[in-house]
Amino acid sequence: MAAGGEVRDWSELPHDALSFVFARLDIFDILMGAGLVCHSWLGAAEEPSLWQHLDMSSHNNVVREKCRSGETGVLCAMAKKAVDRSGGQLEVFVGEEFVDDDLLKYIGDRAPSLKVLRLTSCLHVLNEGFVDAIRKLPLLEELNLSTCKSIGGRATFNAVGKACVNLKQFILVKDFTVYGKFGDDEAYGIAAMHGLRSLKITCGEFNNKAMATILDKCPHLESLDLIQCYNVVMDGAMRAKCTGIKMLVDHSYTNIFPDGRLIL
Repeated sequence: MAAGGEVRDWSELPHDALSFVFARLDIFDILMGAGLVCHSWLGAAEEPSLWQHLDMSSHNNVVREKCRSGETGVLCAMAKKAVDRSGGQLEVFVGEEFVDDDLLKYIGDRAPSLKVLRLTSCLHVLNEGFVDAIRKLPLLEELNLSTCKSIGGRATFNAVGKACVNLKQFILVKDFTVYGKFGDDEAYGIAAMHGLRSLKITCGEFNNKAMATILDKCPHLESLDLIQCYNVVMDGAMRAKCTGIKMLVDHSYTNIFPDGRLIL
């Protein structure tokens, strides 16, 4: 109630004011709350600029709880609604284990402006579905595949390099339980991403020859983060190739892998 006893009709707030407020809300607050209040609030909630950045990681309580309860279908439906509201302006999508081939295809078909794709533990995204979607994202600049066990292989990464010519950052993180599955074949696939500035890879079996291929084919590299890449030997030739590149090398698990040969 306003001063003097006057009742304020919040549905009459200007569209710009509502959009300004909604821009400071979590996407789930809009989808599950604010956007359902009335027709005018729904109109503001459908403003495409609100949906350019879609973060559905487990840092959000809604994502975490629905993943725990097995309500992944609900999360996929909400993600599709958010993608629709972006009106083709979606630039960043961050998703976790609930993401599947169908949702990724939906994003590929409706988000041609996507620049950042970060997927974590998305076991239901397979190579074929991933490649089909990635071919529709020509503006992609950052790709993060963290513990996505079903995505990999030379052909898959070759497809990324061919389709995403603007790709500047690639992160491929494998958990310890799949150590050894990232090898020379995938390294040669990464070498097709010629415009990379930053590369982070873990659990690699690939050797100096494969590493040299990446360095030769990706001449713009500025940052290289190697984790558990024990078959790469930093000899004189490799040091020369890495000149000017910021190097981060992880020496963990050397007690478990005593034959690790990564030498700085």
